[in-house]
Amino acid sequence: MKFKESALAHKLLDGLEGLEIGGSAHNSFGLKTRNVDNTNELTCFKQEEIKLCGTSLPVDIVSPGDQLPLEDNSVDFVISSHVIEHFPDPIKALREWYRVVKPGGYLYIIAPHKERTFDKERPRTTLAELIERHETGKQPETINEHCSVWITEDFVELIHWLGWNILHVQDTDDKVGNGFAIVVGVSKGSAPQLNAVASFAKRSSSPLQPVWANPQRFTPAVQPSLAGPDLDQLNKLQKENAQLRRAIADLIVEKQTLKDMAQGHV
Repeated sequence: MKFKESALAHKLLDGLEGLEIGGSAHNSFGLKTRNVDNTNELTCFKQEEIKLCGTSLPVDIVSPGDQLPLEDNSVDFVISSHVIEHFPDPIKALREWYRVVKPGGYLYIIAPHKERTFDKERPRTTLAELIERHETGKQPETINEHCSVWITEDFVELIHWLGWNILHVQDTDDKVGNGFAIVVGVSKGSAPQLNAVASFAKRSSSPLQPVWANPQRFTPAVQPSLAGPDLDQLNKLQKENAQLRRAIADLIVEKQTLKDMAQGHV
């Protein structure tokens, strides 16, 4: 058995060269990628892969997915499916993936949706908890190898906290269907985003995009046109809002730390 390939991934990434983190033969994207895994041994995941489709995807780069042995700005995209939830510190992993992607490239992330997987009864992972893990090295509770539990809006909040631009959101991914997909446009310095205007237009009207995923949900109620200055203003407002969200999240972490100290936990 093999899962279907993603039409959106093909639309954005065909003709480009990238990395797949934790790729598998039964869930292939059919793109030009090098597969990154922390081992090339026959793990329980590889055994399940062989059971499902009779083969396993070769590992091209043996490395932890959050410590890539690549130079900055060296690939067109990084893609992963049902992998980010396995990292104790997903902020570290995401920043590492962003580091190796060229300006104008993409992060393409599919993650399991809490309501459509065995994580349904678990509490959602908050942004404050993710920040605390990243800043303190605190290890999360892990159930079924999943360190984090999200719905789509939680991950959108995380990406906005990081200050990055979201190009596409699928509340139900078009691959396996039990997760959500987030596509980030990588922009560094003054480098332009790939197809920024076209992506903004699709974002405003796509039926795959829930209302809360529209950047206007996080900015004052304005109706920008697709002209360059207005798009620049929208991105500026997004970044200012992300800074505010970071400050609020930091205050939440600080409050929890003070509470723990008062209770003698630290």
